[in-house]
Amino acid sequence: MSRFVTSAARPSGLALALFLLPAASTVAAEPAFDLAAVVVTATRQATRANEVIADITVIDREAIEQAGPTTLPTLLSRQPGLHVIENGGVGKNASVFLRGTGSGHTLLLVDGVPLGSVTSGNPSLQNLPLSQIERIEILRGPASSLYGSDAIGGVIQVFTRRGEGEARASAYAGIGSHATRELQAGISGGSSGWSYSLGLSRMTTDGVNVAADPVRYRIANGAVPNADADGYGNGALSARLAYSLAPGHELGATLLEAVSRNAFDGGGVAVDAYNRDKTLARSAYLRNRLNAIWTSTLRWGLSEDNSSSFAPARSQFATTQNQWTWQNELQLPVGALLLALENTDQAVTSTTNYAVKNRNVRSVVIGYQGLIGAHSWQAAARYDRNSQFGGRRTGSLGYGYRFAAEWQARVSVGTAFKAPSFNQLYFPGFGSATLQPESARNREAALGWERGLRHASLTVYDNQIDNLIAGTVAAVNIGKARISGTSLAYGSRTGAWTSDASLDLMRPVDAGNGNRLQRRPAQMLKLALSYSPGAWKVGAEATAIGRRYDTTTQTRAMGGYAIGNLHAAREIDPSWSLEVRLNNVFNRVYENAWSYAVPDRQLFLGLRYAPK
Repeated sequence: MSRFVTSAARPSGLALALFLLPAASTVAAEPAFDLAAVVVTATRQATRANEVIADITVIDREAIEQAGPTTLPTLLSRQPGLHVIENGGVGKNASVFLRGTGSGHTLLLVDGVPLGSVTSGNPSLQNLPLSQIERIEILRGPASSLYGSDAIGGVIQVFTRRGEGEARASAYAGIGSHATRELQAGISGGSSGWSYSLGLSRMTTDGVNVAADPVRYRIANGAVPNADADGYGNGALSARLAYSLAPGHELGATLLEAVSRNAFDGGGVAVDAYNRDKTLARSAYLRNRLNAIWTSTLRWGLSEDNSSSFAPARSQFATTQNQWTWQNELQLPVGALLLALENTDQAVTSTTNYAVKNRNVRSVVIGYQGLIGAHSWQAAARYDRNSQFGGRRTGSLGYGYRFAAEWQARVSVGTAFKAPSFNQLYFPGFGSATLQPESARNREAALGWERGLRHASLTVYDNQIDNLIAGTVAAVNIGKARISGTSLAYGSRTGAWTSDASLDLMRPVDAGNGNRLQRRPAQMLKLALSYSPGAWKVGAEATAIGRRYDTTTQTRAMGGYAIGNLHAAREIDPSWSLEVRLNNVFNRVYENAWSYAVPDRQLFLGLRYAPK
């Protein structure tokens, strides 16, 4: 008998979490980000967060450190509107479903550079180390009018660590369940026009057996699992160097590289199957403020997603994206104008013989945003010329009206698309070179409230996707999907108390037959509460996910669940602190992908050195 619960066997997890939502909002709390913070992902220009029309969240360095030894997918799974799946725990293949869209419908950027596998068409999330990340911005809703292909559900942008002021060293050492060990060290600073940052990290874990149920795993994957833990190890380096040539003129470079070894079941009994993965994002830029109204930025970026599988025979899928961008920002008497040109070359190197191994995308972007009194707006249009399937136009338009000092209403419309991946086009025996891009049309309306350090929002959206690409035998454009939903969020800060709460109610369905889209929940609730009296900081998190199906035919039901985490930190002195985190406190057993395990209860202890 399966050891997994069904929604009928445990119906109360989501209901209990829904009951707690009103209680959470009555506690003085902290917003997900500073309302006056400057964000760039929503407009490609530096903009105050509370002036952005789009739905955006910022995860700062403090929140990243509080997450403890964990992965980027796990941290993202705690954010509003995101459901994230890791097939077997830490470091395993990760899929992100942003507002109910598919795993390839979210664009991942690292310091402005697109990062993902152009063979699978998915973002490379699982290999990015949190230790080297300064900030994460999550943009919900279609963004192809700014960024091109893939941004049907939204954009996740990662920013590497940066330095300023006096030289500062930092370090962290932690241990935890399943022989998890993590070491980090870094130095950053700046003077005489220079700024720099350098970081190193190493994390290893024995992990858990990815095959939660051997029989079901064999049915789902056609592979014989081993009854052993499937470990993961990751070594990473990040660096940033910039020099101010003169006031308003800066030359800089960034680097983020991670190399991992990731065990999995699939090579047969007594065979050690594993992947060796390399994830790389590097960039160089020249930013010039040419006069009082015109800033020009020339950027080169290169990303690499390289995966070699040993199961036991070796196979390799290595993809690169080489991008040049020239962006110009003009401050007009009313509003700001954005003009950008991009050229992106994508290439595949593989032991599998693809009929076509390269493609080029040339793009033009224009954007305009502004604020006059109670009225704000944002508009963007983009044209992409893809060497494989031709041209594609996308656009977006948003308007905000602040009808009272604390209230703002927002409406927006936008189109987006996703180009077929190399696997979908050219993988032998599966791909079809006649595939057309997926396209989407999104409408949304929002109501926002803010008072001091408290804020709340209600967002209603409707996203219709045409030419969906799917297929188990061959890739085909099969039809349409419609994803409608409502998202509520609340956060505040008063004294030592902080908290956040979000509720997502979605209907992600196949428009042809009404079936729920694969692995998409219809309800998600996420709560966080912390208290910081003096040298102590303690907190709790709760996540509740509704019922899902592992197939597009609504079979292989996976029951809803609710899990909780606890964390605490004790400041020893201004530079040193002790940290502890307990994940999955009640040791819940559940599934996010049929037959794949999730981590059980886990304890982590750490010592951090971070001078203030």
